[in-house]
Amino acid sequence: MEFTLEQTKHESDSIWDNYVPIIKQGNTYGVYLTDSIEGPAEYNQLIYLLGNLDHYHTVNIFINNGGGSVDSAFMIREAVLNCQATTVAHLFGAVASAATVIALSCNDLIVSPFLSFMVHNYSHGTGNDSGNRIKNYVDFTDRELKRAFRSIYKGFLTEEEMMDVTERDKEIWLNEVEVAERWINYSTKSKLFLGVSNEDIS
Repeated sequence: MEFTLEQTKHESDSIWDNYVPIIKQGNTYGVYLTDSIEGPAEYNQLIYLLGNLDHYHTVNIFINNGGGSVDSAFMIREAVLNCQATTVAHLFGAVASAATVIALSCNDLIVSPFLSFMVHNYSHGTGNDSGNRIKNYVDFTDRELKRAFRSIYKGFLTEEEMMDVTERDKEIWLNEVEVAERWINYSTKSKLFLGVSNEDIS
């Protein structure tokens, strides 16, 4: 007699079952970021793709998620900024937190009706460690993420909104009309984060 303790899982051949589905049609790629932003390993294929496309390619990135790992978002953002293809973010539903970092890195941005776009400060846990190491880690993270946020959202958020996010831990909520209006004067490609300026660290 044979007992089955767990149901056998069959591997799926469908690309739609991938954590980040990537669909190719001619010179156009569709990338679907419709689940939370997880660890960097989930995005290796996407990073490779973005690094090997040419100017005649187009990448449509469909985003509908509440964010997640800021380290992964920074990695994807850097790959998008350096991609030779035209990148277009299509925003649906809720685009929040780390997902906004990715959205604002694209060449163009298309919003859908009833969009909820939210920017807020980071959050993290410190675990069980000594007081000094926890303090060093928190001080470093606070300083560096504020510097990154100023670079990423400058020109998209107002100075007062930036203070609300980084100093007062407030959330900034925008609908599709507000996002579209702000996008007109926002140029991501001119905001490559390549170093430290006095303004960054003031």
